[in-house]
Amino acid sequence: MIFGNVRRGTRVSVDNERCEIFGFCEMEAPATFKIGPDGKLRIRRMVGRDGLDQAISAARLCPKQAIRVKGEGAYDDE
Repeated sequence: MIFGNVRRGTRVSVDNERCEIFGFCEMEAPATFKIGPDGKLRIRRMVGRDGLDQAISAARLCPKQAIRVKGEGAYDDE
C-alpha cells in the first residue's frame, strides 16, 4: 500500500504481509502510523514535512523492514 507525497516524489509505504505489528513505528511516529482495530498498520494519507524524519526513523526501527520511504529526502532512493 502506497500513500501520498511528503515532498514531490517521496512516498511512504507499508507491506502488511511482512508487518508483524511490533508497534515501534506507532511509538516513533504516532502522527503517521497507527495500528488499526483489524491489526493492520495504517498510514496517514499525507505525511507532512515534520513527519518525514519520524517516518524515516520508524522505517529504520522496523524489525521486519515492512516500511519504506522512497524518493527525494528519503533514506531509500532505489
